[in-house]
Amino acid sequence: MHKSIAMALSCVACLAAVGPVAAVSISDMKDFTALHGRYGPKGDCGKYPQVVIDAVGFALDRGQGKVERAPTLEYAASYFGQDYQGDAHAFFPFWTDAGPNPLLVLVNDGKPGALAVSGHDFGWEGGPPMPARYQPWLQGSPYAKCAKS
Repeated sequence: MHKSIAMALSCVACLAAVGPVAAVSISDMKDFTALHGRYGPKGDCGKYPQVVIDAVGFALDRGQGKVERAPTLEYAASYFGQDYQGDAHAFFPFWTDAGPNPLLVLVNDGKPGALAVSGHDFGWEGGPPMPARYQPWLQGSPYAKCAKS
């Protein structure tokens, strides 16, 4: 067998083993009460922006009354693999006018109360730049849950 064909087949086999990540649309965060609260930048809950998770969903509080709520939400239930037993969760808050999901929010990834926002369909190396509208979500990351929410 030609060496390049063998390499291509092994790459296909590797990708097949990884499997797809399934995300499902959810209408609210009522089933995730343990995640509800405010998350301050790097754990400083006196600074902004702050991510807010409540029964309605996700919002970004930029201070001085500037709050933007993500109108649509997907939960990536299989993000960590089908056998994952931990308490980390992956969400895609998004805006229908954005096209693809601009952001990935990981909650409790690594430790309880941790929240990290990263670019998903925007802002990654070699891809389209993150639109200015969503950059404030990235500015405070990583976040940590505030003691009093």
